[in-house]
Amino acid sequence: MRVRTFFMFLLLLGALWAIASIWTANEEILRHPIKLWGDTSTNVGWLLVGFMGVGVLGTVLLGGARELSLVIERSRLRKAGRKYEDIEDEYSRGLVADLEGRDAEALAHFRKVLEWDSRHFNTLIKIGEVLRSQGKHAEAIEYHRKAHHLKEDSTRPLYALVEDYAAKGEMDQARVVLGKIIAVNKNSVAAWRKLRSVHMKDGNWEEALAAHERVVKLSWPEDPQVPHDQRTGLGIRYEIASERLREGKPREAIAMLRRLVKEHPSFIPAYVKLGHAFVKQGNESEGCRAWFGGFETTGSPIFLTVLEEHYLRREQPMAAIEALKRCIAASRKDTLPRFYLGKLYFRLEMLDDAFVALSSLEGRASYAPTLHYLLGRIHERRKAHPKANEEYRRVIKETDLVQLEYRCRACGQTAMEWTDRCAACGEWQTIEVNFREEISPDELGLSPAPIYTSRV
Repeated sequence: MRVRTFFMFLLLLGALWAIASIWTANEEILRHPIKLWGDTSTNVGWLLVGFMGVGVLGTVLLGGARELSLVIERSRLRKAGRKYEDIEDEYSRGLVADLEGRDAEALAHFRKVLEWDSRHFNTLIKIGEVLRSQGKHAEAIEYHRKAHHLKEDSTRPLYALVEDYAAKGEMDQARVVLGKIIAVNKNSVAAWRKLRSVHMKDGNWEEALAAHERVVKLSWPEDPQVPHDQRTGLGIRYEIASERLREGKPREAIAMLRRLVKEHPSFIPAYVKLGHAFVKQGNESEGCRAWFGGFETTGSPIFLTVLEEHYLRREQPMAAIEALKRCIAASRKDTLPRFYLGKLYFRLEMLDDAFVALSSLEGRASYAPTLHYLLGRIHERRKAHPKANEEYRRVIKETDLVQLEYRCRACGQTAMEWTDRCAACGEWQTIEVNFREEISPDELGLSPAPIYTSRV
């Protein structure tokens, strides 16, 4: 028996004893008749007993009702708890399926959660993300809008909507949503970074630069993304200069590119574009000087290709030869410049000179199928077929061998032409000649260059 129940029992006994005592002591008074209504009458004692009975009954009924409501509430809470556990368990299964790339299974789990609770915030966010990955942008937007209506003070669904609109190609809508985020928090570095990314994807480089300046202003010095922001800012400025050149404003482009080269001497695309800007302005000597300067500073073979193609397009083969010889003389290690010179001799049908230049490189390159292909062609034209066959056996690639292959060292994408920015991953300063050497790039005189990225 509980202590409280025991004391209640004692209290009840005490009350009964008190009533009995009072009844005995005041029996004459309690038996006194009292008229109620009409011909109905009773005595004082029974009237008191009636009132006490009504009070006790009322107390019992109220207490019972309260206890019944507590029992019902506890039952409801138990059911709600079990339902919550079932929902969270189903949501967790959806998360696991999503992480493992099982989109259809993840969607099934998330939809089951929403059948139980259509206002489950996290599920609305995740199901929208999965649908976006499947290219179902309209459905993703619908779910993320619903999540935003549930928690209008949360920026999470707004960021999701930005990704939805960007994936759908509706950059204007993405910018509108970002404006809402920034209106809520003007100092949100993440929002400004996202806005910068949207402008970059849309090719709005001036707007991207304005957003980038806000990022720089609001970022803390210890923020680990600061170096990335600096590289992105450099790429944006480069794109603005390129845009000026396309608009027929070479003077503005040259001023911008010169600042970039001065501030970032290892940024290869700026040198290349600077040379083209000078050429477009009609100042070819300054353009070539910019390319020579880029090669001497960075050691990148990109400038060998640029110089060669520049002179050959103008039908100045001897100038191209002299340009490559100048690069050889400026190199600490001349493997790649000599290879380019030998390749140029071959293109010009100067086979003896090509053979001398290329044969000197044998043993210095562990992977250079183009070198062996060219030597094989030279032997073949000289009627030295056994030697030609020997070289051909060493050729790994069989198509486009005279043309060098380029590779992005950030994502591994290959291409047959050099570009200032990788079309696959959006990185600047990563496209390089796919020419592996037995000796290190440092021994070849190739200075390592940083990667300038547009990832956000």
